[in-house]
Amino acid sequence: MQQVFLQQNHSSKLNLIFLGYGQDVAHFEYLKDKTDNDIALVFDYQNHNFDASVYTEYQEINLITWSMGVMVAPVVLVNTSLVDKLISKVAINGTVEGIDLKFGIPKKIWELTISSMNETNALKFNQRMCNDETLFNEYTSIKSNRTVENLKSELQFILDFSQDLKTKEIQKALHFNYDLAILGLQDKIFSLKNMLASMEQHHVATKTMDIAHYNKEVFIELLK
Repeated sequence: MQQVFLQQNHSSKLNLIFLGYGQDVAHFEYLKDKTDNDIALVFDYQNHNFDASVYTEYQEINLITWSMGVMVAPVVLVNTSLVDKLISKVAINGTVEGIDLKFGIPKKIWELTISSMNETNALKFNQRMCNDETLFNEYTSIKSNRTVENLKSELQFILDFSQDLKTKEIQKALHFNYDLAILGLQDKIFSLKNMLASMEQHHVATKTMDIAHYNKEVFIELLK
């Protein structure tokens, strides 16, 4: 996985954002200067490599996770010293289970996404993700460095990641628990029913909003 500082003012507080599948830095440049505090992005999940040491200087960490980042963040953070610095943990349109028939995206749908991945279907995914023509046009106008093969590799890793988690690791991740989950009524990637079911079993407070899977305003509002 990649870790990039979007904004680094060397403040004492960090906004640590775990993005969803298929993302890169370019699509989140709009977050710059929306806060005086530092912003770091984690994305491109193709391996387990996460370096917690690059964030140890911060006294407080505001955690924002989105989509498959909701699943990845607890697993990679739970055994680090960063957990004690988390002042807020918010999930957006995702679940801890990630790929799951009842509590995430069904495995068959994810496997179909892998097998049919090409440039056309990558665009269709982004269209469902934005669920708004204006936002979709804006999103796709930003050049991405992600290739079809790169995206396919990430899809496969995320599937393996979700299926290979050991029971002990899952339980540790569940003890991590989010403070709040923001769930979109117009989400066409994750089923609202499955997200609500997941958050209910993990006793996470939920807030439903009239938003699609991807929403710029939500990210901006959560920055601290």
